[in-house]
Amino acid sequence: MDKEEIRENEEAIKVQVAKELVQFRLRNGFTQTQLAERAGKRQSQIARMESGRANVSFKTLDEIVSRAGGKIAIRIED
Repeated sequence: MDKEEIRENEEAIKVQVAKELVQFRLRNGFTQTQLAERAGKRQSQIARMESGRANVSFKTLDEIVSRAGGKIAIRIED
């Protein structure tokens, strides 16, 4: 894999994480502000994550999701 392919894969992962976070928030009836309050984050941080503009660590994502009553599941495919 060359550097361009790696960059494209990283961007695709960021977009997927953003979509999953939005879907989780909406399924649970939270506004960005409500999710941020539960997670101990700022609403602007949640907004950046949901837009795909933020590089989110697994630790941060897990903190947000678990404090809002969810859990993270990861799937690796061939």
